[in-house]
Amino acid sequence: MLLRTGKLLVVLGLSLSLSLHWTVLQSVAWMSMLVQYSQDGLPKALTKTFDGKHPCDLCKMVQKGKQTEEKQVQKPEIKFDSLLAIASIYVPTPPPLAVVSCGDAISDQRVESPPHPPPRLA
Repeated sequence: MLLRTGKLLVVLGLSLSLSLHWTVLQSVAWMSMLVQYSQDGLPKALTKTFDGKHPCDLCKMVQKGKQTEEKQVQKPEIKFDSLLAIASIYVPTPPPLAVVSCGDAISDQRVESPPHPPPRLA
């Protein structure tokens, strides 16, 4: 149950961030207009619904909501000076790696080879 609720919240949040709520409301408005205008016949209903000359109250509300949402979400302008400042950041190169010899005091002390064949008790 909790997993289903979490998935539903993610889908709802993604839908709202993509402004799909306006699409759903516009679809509802078109369907209601189509039903309302269908008394004159289907071809006339389709023409009146989608010509843009006969918007209903819900269509006007959706249009107004989209416009206010676009005004609120204005993208900030990127200035050229800030790009130059980012490009001029100096990153020093690392110093060269020191070469370490493979031999050390412990490995030099043991020069005998392991017994051949291995002992039976091992």
